[in-house]
Amino acid sequence: METRGRILSVAMAATLLCLGAVGADEWSDSQWERTLYYRYTFTPPASGSATLRVTAVDDYQVFFNGSNAGSDSEWTTMDEYSVNLGSGANDVAIQVDNGGKGQGSGLILEIQSDDGTWTSNTSGLNEVWRWTEVAQTGTGWTTADVSEDEAWKPVQGGNLDRAAIRTASIGWGDSLDAEVVAGFPGDIDIGRSESGKTGITLRNVDGENLALNKPSSNRPDVFDGDPSTDWNINTDGVNTAATVDLLTPRLVNEVRVLTKGDNAEDFEENSIRGYAVEVSNDGFQWTEMGALSNIEQFERTAVKLDPLFVRFVRVRISQVRPLRRSRIAEIQVFGKGAVPTGAFVSEALDLGQAGPKNFGQVRWVGATPEGSTISLQFRSADQDNENSWSDWSEEITDLTAELVVPEPRNLLQYRVNMTSEFEDSPPRLNSLLIGFTDTFPVSEALSWVIPNDAVLGRDTTFVYTLDLAFEAADAGVNRLIVSTPSLAQGVVSTLPDGVTLSGNPIISSEGIELVFSSPWSTDGQLTLEFKAILLTNEFHFATQLFAADSEDVLNGAENTSGGRSWSVRATDVTGPLLSQVRINPPVFSPNNDRRFDGTVVEFTLARVSEPQTIDISILDLSGRVVRSIKPKLIGGQYLRPPSDNRVTRAPGYWDGRDDEGNTVPPGIYLVRVKARFDRGDETRVRPVAVAY
Repeated sequence: METRGRILSVAMAATLLCLGAVGADEWSDSQWERTLYYRYTFTPPASGSATLRVTAVDDYQVFFNGSNAGSDSEWTTMDEYSVNLGSGANDVAIQVDNGGKGQGSGLILEIQSDDGTWTSNTSGLNEVWRWTEVAQTGTGWTTADVSEDEAWKPVQGGNLDRAAIRTASIGWGDSLDAEVVAGFPGDIDIGRSESGKTGITLRNVDGENLALNKPSSNRPDVFDGDPSTDWNINTDGVNTAATVDLLTPRLVNEVRVLTKGDNAEDFEENSIRGYAVEVSNDGFQWTEMGALSNIEQFERTAVKLDPLFVRFVRVRISQVRPLRRSRIAEIQVFGKGAVPTGAFVSEALDLGQAGPKNFGQVRWVGATPEGSTISLQFRSADQDNENSWSDWSEEITDLTAELVVPEPRNLLQYRVNMTSEFEDSPPRLNSLLIGFTDTFPVSEALSWVIPNDAVLGRDTTFVYTLDLAFEAADAGVNRLIVSTPSLAQGVVSTLPDGVTLSGNPIISSEGIELVFSSPWSTDGQLTLEFKAILLTNEFHFATQLFAADSEDVLNGAENTSGGRSWSVRATDVTGPLLSQVRINPPVFSPNNDRRFDGTVVEFTLARVSEPQTIDISILDLSGRVVRSIKPKLIGGQYLRPPSDNRVTRAPGYWDGRDDEGNTVPPGIYLVRVKARFDRGDETRVRPVAVAY
C-alpha cells in the first residue's frame, strides 16, 4: 500500500509552518497506513455448513480454506458469509488494510455452526490467532502452517467501536464474546484517534498476556504459553497456589485461567471448581481482589479487577472437584495502558518526486506528556536495499531540526521512537513535515579520514580527504564545514587546481570552515591535514556543503570503498574527563546593547559517547542557585562560536537571567559545571562578573 503524503508549494507551506528555503518543497504525513495479515486454524467436531461474520478497519479480504470468501471496506457493518466446515483443520486468513483514519485497529470474527462457535480471541493455546506485517503474495499463505514461523506473532487486543458496529449491523447481537484482535508492528498503534485527530501512539497492552514467560517460584508450567504443560491439582489441593512475578508493577485488570484439554469433554473433566486471585507488590503481603466458585464455564474463566498497579499475582485454589484431579493449562494476566516503548518505521519514501534530493528541515506536531518522549531518526539511499541505505541518523527530539543524512539521495526513510514511563499518558505524533529541494551545490560528496584509530585524549594528526563530482545543473560549493572532534590546530589545506580560499580556514568547535573565492564547480579533491584530540569512543568527520547565498545544508557521504571510512575509534585513553572550563567573556553586561549581552561557559568533555546531562549552575555568593542550565552532550570541546549570531546556540550560553527570566543584579557569581561519570562526579567552579 502506498504511504499517504503530499507535496506543498512554498506559498502553501508558509501558511502552515514556514519550513524550507525559496524553491523548496514539503512532504507531509498525517495518516499512517499499514497492511497486516491474520491467520487462525481450528478443528470443529464435525463437517457442515456455518456462518462466518467479520469486520475490520478499514478494508479487508477474508479467505476460508484457501478460497476467497468476501471483502468489504465499511468497518461499521458486520458482514456475513456462508462457509463449509471441513472435517479436519479449517483455515481462516484475512488481509486487513488500515488507512490510519483514526477508526481503530484490528478485526472481529465469529464462526457459528450447529456444532459450535469459534471467535477472534487473544488467549487461545491450541488454536492461536496470529498476525504478520510481512507482505504475502498469492494464496499459499492462507492455508500454510504458520505456527512455527517467527514472522507470525500472537495477536493483541485491538480497538473498534463495537457500539457503532451493533447499530449499523442489523441482526448482529454481539453475543458470542468475540474479542477485537490486532497486530501492532513496532508496538505502534496507527488507528487510535484523539479529539478527532489522526496520528500514531504506543499501543495499549489490551490482549497481551503480561505473565507470559515471567518468572514463577512454584508453577512455571502455567506461565509458559505451552499447551502441553500444565498444573496437576490433587483432590486435596485447596489453598495451593501458582505465583508469577511481573518484574515491575503493571496496571492489571484481568486474570484468566485456562483448563487443560482439546475438546469440551476434556475441559469439563479437568476444570477446577473455584479459585481466588491475590495480588502483592512485595511478594509477602497479599490482598484478595476477586474469586470464582462453583465454576461451570469449563474451558476458560476470568476474574475482572479494578485496574491497579501490582507486581506479583497468584491464583489460589479454593475449591476442588471431589474424587478427581483438576488440570490448569495456563494462567494469563492482562492489563491496561500503553506499552513502555515502541517504534514506527516508514516505507522508503521518494517524497512524491523521483530523482535525487537535498533534504532540509523536519518539523513534527504531537504531544509528549510528562514521562514520555518522541525522537525521530532518518536514513537515505539511492535504491531500496540494505546495501544502499545509510546508517540511521542521531535521534532528533526538537520540534524543528535539520535532517543530517547523506545527500543528495533518491529515497528517505524515517523511524519514530516513542517511550512512556506512565501507562495512562503515552506520547502521540499527529503530523510530520519534511522539506527538500531538487537543487543542490554538488551531486556527489564523498569523504574519508586517516588514521581510523587514535588514543582518546591525545593530540593526533589527521588527514581528511573530500572528493566532489558535479553535474551541469549543480550550483557549486561556496563553503563547507568539516566537523572535527576538538578544536583543530595547524590546518594545512590542499585544493584542486583553480579553486582558492577567501581567507584562512575558520576554526571553531563546530569544525573547520572553508569559504571559497568563487564557487567550486568542477570535479576535484580537497585534503586537510591538522591536529585534533579524540574525545569520544568514536567520531565521524562529516561534511556540510553550501551553495552561494544559501543556508540549505547538503550533507556529504562517507567514502567506504577500499576499506576507507570517515570514522575514528578510540584505542586507548588518556587525559581528564572534564577540563578547560572557562568563562568567555569573564565579564559581561546583559543590557541589550548587543555588545557582550551574554557569556559562554566553555569546557571540554572526554570519554562521553552517549548524550549525558551536564549540570551548569550559576550561584550567587551565598551559594543560592539563580540559574540552572542542563544540556545533554557527548564528548567534545564546547566553545564560544566565532560568529556572534551563533553564540546563543552554545550549550553553555548564559544571558544574565535567573530561572524566572529576570535579569540578575550586578556582581560576582560562581559558575559550577558538574558532570557525572561512572567513576564519580567531576566538578569545576569558575567566577563570572555581571556589570552594567
